[in-house]
Amino acid sequence: MKKTDLLLVVLALVAAAGIWLFYSAGADAGLTAVVTVDGEWKAELPLDEDSSAAIETEWGYNIVTVENGEVFVTEADCRDQICVDHKKVSKTGETIVCLPHKLVVEVTGEGEAEADTVVG
Repeated sequence: MKKTDLLLVVLALVAAAGIWLFYSAGADAGLTAVVTVDGEWKAELPLDEDSSAAIETEWGYNIVTVENGEVFVTEADCRDQICVDHKKVSKTGETIVCLPHKLVVEVTGEGEAEADTVVG
């Protein structure tokens, strides 16, 4: 490996770390986890208290849990279990999605961005 190749690799790593820090530091801590199924509101869980909600639909069930200010899916009867394996989320705008059950868990907070445009 030449010096210029090594320099390019180091610069790419520094740029990636900078981008990651910019986006992770810029997100506000969330206040609530809003659970929707197929666009319909199902539950709202405050992140400042430990709780859980069993969400049952015609496509299956998910158990959404809040613990230590983070929300995650602890159990689901979908085949792929991607929602269960997803990392815990706690910052405004972060989401967990279970496509087979059409479930979305979104962290919301005070610093919500207003819609730029409405198409309709």
